[in-house]
Amino acid sequence: MKIIPLSRKSRLTPRSKSAAFSLVEILLVVAVIGIISGLAMTYMGGTSEHSRSLVARQQQVQLQTALDAWITATASGTAGLAAAKAAYSTDAGAMLTALAPYLREPGIFTASGGGLSSSALAGIGKTLQFSSWSEGSYPKVLMQ
Repeated sequence: MKIIPLSRKSRLTPRSKSAAFSLVEILLVVAVIGIISGLAMTYMGGTSEHSRSLVARQQQVQLQTALDAWITATASGTAGLAAAKAAYSTDAGAMLTALAPYLREPGIFTASGGGLSSSALAGIGKTLQFSSWSEGSYPKVLMQ
């Protein structure tokens, strides 16, 4: 059996005092991490509001597409565009019911205060409303 002598810098010896972190160094690292996380949170806060407004815009486009499909389907009968114009209403609740078959997600909208709302729209303080159907132009879905 061979005996191996331990070197002077063995793992069994305790660390010297100069190798430990001082309180000032630890506080400095904590302060730097705090500054970096504060900057990151500021950047991320603006991103989430931007994404909410993009979702609200997508919902407006979805509702406009459903409205256009509803007008096309309603006007395709013998009465034509006059039937669609007679069935159209600026009342958000009535139009939400009429447009439900044409929406991918009809459950995301709720009729409130003369307009339509959703969680994304409420997040940016907006509602969707239907414009009046004037002569020579089709109705639009407006974000207000």
